[in-house]
Amino acid sequence: MELWDLYDSQRNPLNKTHERGQPFSEGEFYVCAEIWVKNSEGKFLITKRHPDKKSGNLWEFSGGGTLAGETTKQSAVRELEEETGIKIDESELKLFATYQKKNYFLDLFLVCKDVDLKDIRLQPGETIDAKWSSPEEIQQMIDNGEFVYSVSLRFELYKDIVC
Repeated sequence: MELWDLYDSQRNPLNKTHERGQPFSEGEFYVCAEIWVKNSEGKFLITKRHPDKKSGNLWEFSGGGTLAGETTKQSAVRELEEETGIKIDESELKLFATYQKKNYFLDLFLVCKDVDLKDIRLQPGETIDAKWSSPEEIQQMIDNGEFVYSVSLRFELYKDIVC
């Protein structure tokens, strides 16, 4: 069972938790993190979702929900390692945007790091592939419907900040 801390619409703690998969009450928000890893060639690490997951077989950036008691930086470090095997320190995370939608706040982080694809360790049941892609290649994938829709919206919104 995955528990998330709950917040109000101003991101003030409500001092209660929420079980993932359960409906939210009006005015309840949770927090999650998305990590854009960029290498020295200006390419981004993207992963392909497991076919059994929502939006399966589509590409995205690493990320996920912030567990109860975690900060979004802690969850970003954890999610990146779980999904790719990449270990980073919180100091490597640069917050470049916070995105609010429906019932969540999403902190978007940039990590500048060179990682060899042979060192990527995919998470069983979560990710099935990983690759480095230029902003232009990602845009082409978005145009072709190969990217998770919600992630593509954020990429188009924030790419000029990080590219």
